[in-house]
Amino acid sequence: MGNKKTAMYIRLSDEDNNVDGIVKAESNSVAAQRILIRDYMQRNNLPVPADALEYVDDGFSGTNFQRPAFRRMMDDAKSGKIGCIIVKDFSRFGRDHLETGNYLERIFPLLGIRFISVNDQFDSEDCMGMTGGMSVALKNIINSMYSRDLSKKVKSAMGTRAARGEYMGAFAPYGYLKNPENVHQLIPDKEAAEVVRMIFTMAAEGKKKPEIARFLNEQRIPTCMEHFQKIGLKRKSHKEKEKKLWTITTIGDMLKNEAYLGKTVWNKTRQAAVGSKRQIKNDRSEWTIIEGTHEPLVSQELFDMANAKAFTHEKKNVPAGRKPQPILICPYCGRRLTLTSWGNAYRCGQAAFSGIAECRTIHVDRERLENAVLSCTRTMAGMVAAEVSRKKKEWSKTAAIEEETGKLEVEKKRLSSRKLRLYEDYRSGRIMKEQYQKEYENTASRILEIEKRIPELKEEIMKVREQMLHMKEREAELEGLALLNSFDKGKLAIVIDSVQVYSEERIEIVWKMDDWFFSEIAREKEVVTLE
Repeated sequence: MGNKKTAMYIRLSDEDNNVDGIVKAESNSVAAQRILIRDYMQRNNLPVPADALEYVDDGFSGTNFQRPAFRRMMDDAKSGKIGCIIVKDFSRFGRDHLETGNYLERIFPLLGIRFISVNDQFDSEDCMGMTGGMSVALKNIINSMYSRDLSKKVKSAMGTRAARGEYMGAFAPYGYLKNPENVHQLIPDKEAAEVVRMIFTMAAEGKKKPEIARFLNEQRIPTCMEHFQKIGLKRKSHKEKEKKLWTITTIGDMLKNEAYLGKTVWNKTRQAAVGSKRQIKNDRSEWTIIEGTHEPLVSQELFDMANAKAFTHEKKNVPAGRKPQPILICPYCGRRLTLTSWGNAYRCGQAAFSGIAECRTIHVDRERLENAVLSCTRTMAGMVAAEVSRKKKEWSKTAAIEEETGKLEVEKKRLSSRKLRLYEDYRSGRIMKEQYQKEYENTASRILEIEKRIPELKEEIMKVREQMLHMKEREAELEGLALLNSFDKGKLAIVIDSVQVYSEERIEIVWKMDDWFFSEIAREKEVVTLE
């Protein structure tokens, strides 16, 4: 393996716990795997364990190969740093039999990596280029089936615990905290509980969701996320760019949450597939609902009255084709601008209940605003089109790369033939062993260099061709933007991230910087004064 290192790959996850998640299997612990692999290396005259590279994924499922230590190991393998990978058994490597087979049959042989699974008595070096045949395939399929079976067992165990009234959510709902002495029990959060009761009371009195949201914002009552942060619970929001405001959606979700009745509700959603993060909503008939599991914050009567009055006049879903593009934005609350009833001006769509005074000041003439945005977009489209044209000329010169690739492929064939001739010369006694070994290693080393370089060059050629194809598509788009005479939000969204409207005198255009060529010529923001 030359100067290449041996890698010890170790994995431990929640799969290695019992279904109650309490006791880790000793045989699968990180320490146990490390000892077993090192013992194997010593017994089989492999490099000194102390010189080996160790990669440990603790807490990652075997069904997913996007593990940080595993990805680092593969990056090192691709760079030529690793010549051998050792695992305790196939299940430590992965529980997806198709993906595991792909590594054993294609990726590792291509990279020239020896793979050893200790407990499975598998060594790719002994398989004459094969991967162990049917026995390996069966073991990988069994591991995959085990992962699915385990998922069912875990779900069943959680269902049993939910049926006992134990709270199974990762976070307590707003208004509650997890009991420090029993994380599966909810206790009221005094400060937030008062806000919850106030929301339900206002809804029961006939206050609509926009009115409730406006009142909470005007009173500067911390939002759910702000409250969690205040008490030291860090929970990420998918709308971090927006100002922290109470919204109609938040109010509506709270009013529908049966946890406030003292009920534990489980199995509202399910995993799309084993290892997937996507959740699918279950029908209510599939839910597990247990009453009286914790202290209620509102009565059933108050809950029913609030819901009856809050959801009487729900807005109908707008057809997909009519949904406005969120381009024109209020800089004070982060929400979109909407047209006035007369359609001649834009205003903040949240001004009625944001509680932010500046939101009410935004009232901009529609024609002036749209013309200013159109003018800036046409100018920017022209600049980008010119840059695209320059790039096309630069990238069209791929002949040199293709010529180099051809020369390397010819050299590889010649060297492969030389390897055979060297062996024949050695077996016939025309050259000595030392000379054979030296020349063979030099030849093999050069072949490896070529095998590494050719894919890089081909990838470069492919990238250029893809970029050229992309350019043709972009040119048509940009040409359309340069000639755009009407305010088409869908087309403007090609190059505009948002237009932040402060007043009649000032708007701020935030350009999209995700295109590789666009960022080279465009300012991220452009301040414009309306004419």
